This record gives sequence, C-alpha cells and structure tokens, in this order.
Amino acid sequence: MDGVSDYLSSVSTNMRDFGLRVSRQVQLPDGPVVDLFGSRTYFSWKGLVILSQHVAVRDYAGAAATPADAKALFEAGFRQAKKVNRVPLLRGMQFGYMVIPCLVVETADTALIEYAVSRPPKHWSLFEFPVVVDRSTGRTHYYNHTAIWGAAFFSDMRKLAERCFGAATDPS
Repeated sequence: MDGVSDYLSSVSTNMRDFGLRVSRQVQLPDGPVVDLFGSRTYFSWKGLVILSQHVAVRDYAGAAATPADAKALFEAGFRQAKKVNRVPLLRGMQFGYMVIPCLVVETADTALIEYAVSRPPKHWSLFEFPVVVDRSTGRTHYYNHTAIWGAAFFSDMRKLAERCFGAATDPS
C-alpha cells in the first residue's frame, strides 16, 4: 500500500510543479471521490483563448476499471471544473475547458487501453483526454497523436500527461 501513496504523492508533486492547484480526496458532483483533483486557468497564445485545465486522478487500487468508468470520471470531472472555474466567459467565446480523467489501475484491460489511446470524442469548446496508468506494466496510455479539430491544444494535454504521469509508452 505504500507504493500507492508514494505514487499519488509523486503525481501530486508533479501536478503542482506543472502549475495546477491540487486537492486530495475530492468528492466530485454526482460522481466518485477522486484521490487528486488539479486545476489551473491560463491564457493560450496558440488560440488566443483562456483555457481552464482540470485533472481528476482516481486510483482503482485493485478494482477493475472500464471505459464506462473513464467516461463517468470525465463527466464528473467536467461538472467539478465548471464548479471551480472562475472565468466569467461563455464556453466557446475565447474560452474552453480541458478535462483529463486519469485512471490508475493495477492491470489495464485491452478495452480500457484502446479507449485511452483512441482519438478523444469531440465536444463544444471542451477537450476530453483520458489517461490510463497501468501499474503492472508501468505504462501510461493516452492519445499520442494530434486530431485536426483543436490541433493546437493536443500538445498541451500531452505535455501535462507526460509531466504528471509519464510519457506514453504505448506504441500506437
């Protein structure tokens, strides 16, 4: 169990070093309690927009996780992001969200890995960027490419995932 707390402590430190405000044991609105929730709002010169970036980290500690769990974590993370966001702009009007649900699992099954490495679904002024950390292999899985829609911002999400959770080691 020390490995679990050591890993989460390391991730928490990495998230703080990345510029996120990090809270532990956060109850998400209509969702699970996450081990870590990080937030930051910044101006991006790439699109001349204000971005509200949020990371929800949940350690499944031996329990199985599915793509449905990742989607539920994203949705609850987005509700929390709207709750903590303090920018008085409408989404889509030079303002948008990035929500990164991170599932830390003992062993990731093929369906969960495929979900993480596939192109994220499109949303209006909202990026969904799932990350799966597989403890059994030491691999971090996420979309390691650039989609045409929102292309300028995929590097921001990959940079956060790499710095906070580790570089993608999935060959896809």
